[in-house]
Amino acid sequence: MALDLGINKQQKTIVTILLFGTFMVVLNQTLLSPAFPAMMREFNIDAPTVQWLTSGYSLVEAVVVPLSAFFLGKFPVRKLFIAGFSCFTVGTLLAAWSPIFPVLLAGRVLQAFATGVVMPMTFTLILIIFPREKRGAGMGLVSLIIGFAPTLGPTLSGILIDTVGWHMMFVIIACIAAMVLTVGVLKLSNYGHFEPAPFDVLSVVLSSVGLLCVLYGFSTFSTTENHVVTAVLIVVGVVLLYLFVRRQQSLERPILKVDVLRSRRYAVSIFTAGLMQGGLIGCSVIMPIFVQQVLGYSATVSGLVILPGALLGAIMSLVAGNLFDRFGMRRIAVPGVVTMFAGTVGLALMGPTVDVLIVMLLNLVMSVGMQAVVTPLNTWGVNSLSNKVIQHANALNSTVGQVFISFCTALVVSMTALSPLFAPDASPAEQLYLGEHIGFIAIATIIFLVLLSVVFLARDRATDIVADKEAHREQEMAAREAGETATVRTRHIMDREPQFVAQNATIRDAIALFAQSETSGLPVVDRGNHVVGFVSDGDVMKYIGRNDSSFVTPMATLYRVADDDDLMGRLHTLLDMNVDQIATMGKVLTVDADTPIDEACHMLASKRIKKLPVVENGKLVGTLSRRNVIHAISENAPA
Repeated sequence: MALDLGINKQQKTIVTILLFGTFMVVLNQTLLSPAFPAMMREFNIDAPTVQWLTSGYSLVEAVVVPLSAFFLGKFPVRKLFIAGFSCFTVGTLLAAWSPIFPVLLAGRVLQAFATGVVMPMTFTLILIIFPREKRGAGMGLVSLIIGFAPTLGPTLSGILIDTVGWHMMFVIIACIAAMVLTVGVLKLSNYGHFEPAPFDVLSVVLSSVGLLCVLYGFSTFSTTENHVVTAVLIVVGVVLLYLFVRRQQSLERPILKVDVLRSRRYAVSIFTAGLMQGGLIGCSVIMPIFVQQVLGYSATVSGLVILPGALLGAIMSLVAGNLFDRFGMRRIAVPGVVTMFAGTVGLALMGPTVDVLIVMLLNLVMSVGMQAVVTPLNTWGVNSLSNKVIQHANALNSTVGQVFISFCTALVVSMTALSPLFAPDASPAEQLYLGEHIGFIAIATIIFLVLLSVVFLARDRATDIVADKEAHREQEMAAREAGETATVRTRHIMDREPQFVAQNATIRDAIALFAQSETSGLPVVDRGNHVVGFVSDGDVMKYIGRNDSSFVTPMATLYRVADDDDLMGRLHTLLDMNVDQIATMGKVLTVDADTPIDEACHMLASKRIKKLPVVENGKLVGTLSRRNVIHAISENAPA
C-alpha cells in the first residue's frame, strides 16, 4: 500500500530533489571518517589535527546556518539550491585534488557552506509542504536521509579507500553531485512565500564572530599549548552571541527570530537533539580509528561495521515518523533513548580484543535507538510553533546542532588523548586502546544526559501546553504590531490531493468516485488538467428524481404531466451518459491558490456551495471545502 503523504505531484518532485540534495551533503559530513588514518599518514598529522575536517566543517556550517532565514526570504528556492550545490561540487573537486592538508580543508569549507544553505532550506520546505497531520511522515523521510546518509558514509568510504583511494572517492562524489545539480536545474521549481528578513550587518558580525570564537575554542582545546587564550576565546564568543540575541529581540525585523525559544517544547527538543547529534558525530570520528588501529581491520571493515545500523536505523526513522502521527512523542522516544543508551554503554565496555561482530551489533542498537528518538522529538518541538517562523526555527536548530557537534567532537577526541595521563608506562598499543575506551565512556555520558532530558523534560505537561500557546499568541501579536502578519492563502489549507473526473468520463465513473472518496462534488478537467466543469451529487439526484411537470394555460387552467419513465430506466440511461451532459460546464466557479482564505470563505458562503476547485493558471491544484476551513480553524483556534 502506498504511503499517504498528503502532498501533490509538484510537491513530491520538490521533496524528492531536496531529499537527494540533502542525502549528498549529509553523506559528506561523515564520509571521511574511515579515511582519517590514511590522511594522517599521507599528510603526517595527528588525530586532533585531522578532526578539524569534522570540526572545521561544523564551524563553517554553523556560521552560515543563521543566515538561512535571510537567504530564504531574499532568494527563490531554485536559485538557492543551484547556488548551494554548485559550491558543493566545486569544493568536492578541490578536495579531490588536494596535495596538502590546507587545500583539503579549504575544499571542506566550501562543502560546509553548501550544507549550511541546503539543509535548513530542506527542513523548512518539508515542514511547509506537508500538512500538520502528516508532518511526522514528512520528518520521517528527512530523518531517514539524515540518519541513513551519515552512517552509510563510513561504509561507502571504507570500500572506496581500500579500492581506489580517498582522492578518487571525492571525484566520484563530485560526479554524483553534478548529476543532482543538473536534475535540480531541469526539474526544481520554486515553492513557498517567505517574508524577507533584513540583512543587519551588526547581527551578522555578532553571530559569525561569536560562533567562530566558541567553536574554534572548543575545537582547539585539546591541542593548544595556551589554554588561557582558548578559554578567553570561548568567553568572548559567548558574550558576542548573547549580544546577538539581545539585538534580535530589539529589532523590529530580526535576521533570526530567537523568540521561538520561548516555546519550552521547542527549546527542549533542539537542545536535546543537538546533544544527541554531537554524541553521534563524536562516535563516528573515533569508531573507525578503534576498528582499524586497535582491532587491526581494514577501512572497508570499519565501514561495514556501520552498515547494519545504517539500514535498520533508516527504516526506524521512517517508522518512527508515522508512529508519532498516531501515538505522539513519548511512547516512541522513551524506549528509543533507553535503547540508544544501552548501545553506547556496550561500546564503553568493549575490550581491546572484542569481536568485530559485537562492535557491529552495539552500533546497530545505538543507531536504531537514536532514529526512534530524533524524528518524534524534532516534530514534537516544531509543532509548538507557528508556520510563519519555521525557517527561523530550523536555522536556530541547525546552529545549535553544529555547536554541539563541534563541542562533542572536540570533547571526545580530547578524551582519547588523555591515556598517557592514566597509563604513562603503558605501551603505545595499550595507550591507544585506553584513549578510545575513554572516548566511548564520554559518548555514553553524553547520551545519558540525552536520556535524562527525554525522560524528565520532553513531556506534554498542562502548564507547558498553556505556555506554548501563550508564546504562540505573543509571536502573533508581535508580528501584527510590526505589520508582518502573513496572509493565510487558500493553498495553505486546501486539499492538495484533489479527486476529479475527466471530461470524457461517464457518469458511472463519477458515481464510483463519489462513493470512494465520500465527496459531494468533483471538478471536471480536460486533458491539460484545466478545470472545465463541475459535477455534484445534486446533478445526479436531479436526473434520477421523478420529474412531474405542471403548467398553467392562458385560461388559468392547471395541467399536470406525469413522468412515465421508471426509476431503473432512468438510472441505466444516466450511468452510460457522458459526465458533461449533466455537469455544470463552461463558467465554473473556481478560486486561485493565492486567494486570501477570507475571500475564499466569502465565496463559499455567498454562493451557498460546499466545495471550490483551486487553480493555478487554470489548472487544478486542489479543492477547498467547508470541511477544510473548519478543520483549519479547529487546529489553530486560540485556547
